Amino acid sequence: MDKNNNKIALFKEPVLSIVLILSIVFCLFQISLGGFVRVSGSGLGCPDWPLCYGKLIPPMSYTTLIEWGHRTSGVILGTLILISTILVWIKKRNNYFLIFTILATLITVIIVGLIGGIIVLSELDPRIRTIHLFFSQLVILLLGISLVIVNSESISFSLIKQSINQKHSILLILSSALIIITLLSGSYAVWKGAGTICSSWPLCESSSILPKNSLALIHMIHRILSLITTIISLWASIYILKKLNNLIIKILSSISIILILTQILLGASNPWTNFEIWARVSHLGMASILWTIFIIILSLTLINNMEKHPKRKIFKN
Repeated sequence: MDKNNNKIALFKEPVLSIVLILSIVFCLFQISLGGFVRVSGSGLGCPDWPLCYGKLIPPMSYTTLIEWGHRTSGVILGTLILISTILVWIKKRNNYFLIFTILATLITVIIVGLIGGIIVLSELDPRIRTIHLFFSQLVILLLGISLVIVNSESISFSLIKQSINQKHSILLILSSALIIITLLSGSYAVWKGAGTICSSWPLCESSSILPKNSLALIHMIHRILSLITTIISLWASIYILKKLNNLIIKILSSISIILILTQILLGASNPWTNFEIWARVSHLGMASILWTIFIIILSLTLINNMEKHPKRKIFKN
């Protein structure tokens, strides 16, 4: 085992790490709650923005409570990211890469909030909702990177390219890219009205191999992407599990395998349950968790590769 592998940890900066982890958890909750808002038809539970019926705490109905809760959790998320930014500035201001990622996170979460307001004011334009989901996932990307960087002893910009060129890094990047593309393709399918068009699994219709119309084709493209993503991400997880000796990376890789298999069952459960709300929300939530895990594994792996070359560090924390 490479002795440098032991340098990687997630709690060398405990307070900042906890705030960042809470931010990631709230972001995942926010995304899942946003999915619940969509499938429950609660998007206009608050018809105005940024207030709800002109009030901070509106009269509550079922749809109002869901939409207001979604907005409130977004405020909590933004506050946590602001606290993270302040802590980074106080404790890690010489880590320029970390300053960049945490400021980018703060700016991105503000953009997410503004897009959320545009969605309400545009009466739930589905195109804007897909953009909203993309930027929400971008927040997770930046938070995951920040969590790893804040606990690393060093980082070298000059070694990023060399680290990425290694086989396991390429597999992780490809898997992460496929996960986010597949996730967004599912959102696109919902936008086009194809989210619930296929009543069976794994085929769209049990009596036909080929999709019978354009909506079924859109849905099946999402399933084909899901199949490709499953194969590549499982390959990456198993490869990482066998080739790298770092304990944290091994644990996360093992978790990712379990999550991938769980996600397959959740995808199948949608048509099996006639697209119950819990199945649709869980499918989105699990995809977001899987995306988060792969981002953290990728970041840890790249840092691990860089820390094998201590003489070429650009700065120390």
